Amino acid sequence: MSNSVNYFHLNRLFVLRNLAIAGQFIAVLVTHYILKIELPSVAIGLIILQVTLFNGFVWIRLRQSKPVTENEIFIHLTFDVLALSLLLYFTGGATNPFVMLFLFPLTITVTILPVRYAWLLVAMTVICYSLLMFNYQPLPMGHDMGAMDHSMHGQSADSEYNLHLMGMWMAFILNACLITYYVYGMGSTLRRQQKQLSIVREQSIRDEQLVILGTLAASTAHELGTPLGTMSLLVSELEAEIGKESNQVNDDLSSLKVQINRCKSSLSDLSASVGASSDLYGGDIQNIEEYFKQLKDEISLIRPESSIECEWKALNSEGQIFTDRTLSLSLINVLENAIDVSPAYIKWILKSEDEVISVEILDEGPGLSEKALEVIGQQPYSEKELGLGLGLYLAYAAIRRRGGTIKQTNRQSKGSRTIITLPLYKIN
Repeated sequence: MSNSVNYFHLNRLFVLRNLAIAGQFIAVLVTHYILKIELPSVAIGLIILQVTLFNGFVWIRLRQSKPVTENEIFIHLTFDVLALSLLLYFTGGATNPFVMLFLFPLTITVTILPVRYAWLLVAMTVICYSLLMFNYQPLPMGHDMGAMDHSMHGQSADSEYNLHLMGMWMAFILNACLITYYVYGMGSTLRRQQKQLSIVREQSIRDEQLVILGTLAASTAHELGTPLGTMSLLVSELEAEIGKESNQVNDDLSSLKVQINRCKSSLSDLSASVGASSDLYGGDIQNIEEYFKQLKDEISLIRPESSIECEWKALNSEGQIFTDRTLSLSLINVLENAIDVSPAYIKWILKSEDEVISVEILDEGPGLSEKALEVIGQQPYSEKELGLGLGLYLAYAAIRRRGGTIKQTNRQSKGSRTIITLPLYKIN
């Protein structure tokens, strides 16, 4: 529960308590002047004054910037129960029909606080109600009325009245428990629905962002095709002109050519995926070992300088996984991010667990910042000098679309840990 919501609840309690003070004052006046019933006015007045002073303290509290906690809300509701108990003690105890007001702070607790507070208040109200059945100051209804009632009904009337009080007590306990159980259950359901709606809303926003990114990616792919082709021709011409005069320059040109061809291949994959929905949402069913060996070979070709320690254990030799190019590119992106920060050491742990395949990637880089841990996967974010954060953002989306999960954390010693789980293919 957020602090702003707790502040709203405390303000509402302040208003309700003001109404209760006014109602109590009017009830005392009506009882004394209209019903002609003598009440212990001094004691009742002191209780109402105490509640008024307490509400004055609440008025000051509401003007402070200190966050309002759930414990503070519970203390206020507990005070209301105790104040009501004192008023009932001087006005007939459990025989006072207003004893059912005990249910009001209980209902508020069940609605706005966790269930542990509700059950504590149930115990407190039941104890107060039980004590008020045997310890209270009876209302002075007048000697003549009491004598007439006794002469008309005698002992049987007293027994029926005691039975009525016992029934009210039992009904109160039952109502208190039912309110706590059912109202809290309905509130929990509403809170879960609101949480699910919030998740769906966030997912809808992310999907909309992905659509925008896809449109921009298609446009960018088209625009980059021509300059990449030109660069490839220039590299070939430079190789022909230089010949074998400089081995170092030739090696650099070869590396440059490999990177250009890689960019062209990636753009071709992107254009094909955008141009045909079957390429984007389709895929192949592959053996686990074969698929990840192909992925390892591709990584070695793309980043030959990297040092990756593979620990593939407990693999189901017959296990299969549903793959597509977007999934492969996502896994490659995660591995490349790890290589960027820790080229000398990457550990790749792969294992089958029940009906999923677990991919764990460890590095010895500087780790992830608090900001990165908070927003990574939710929006494009990068701490690289020239990074845009789109690759990892799209990797999260692609893995989730395949029914998988991805989680990135910092290791206790050094570096970061990425754990990816992907469902194994089931044959129906």
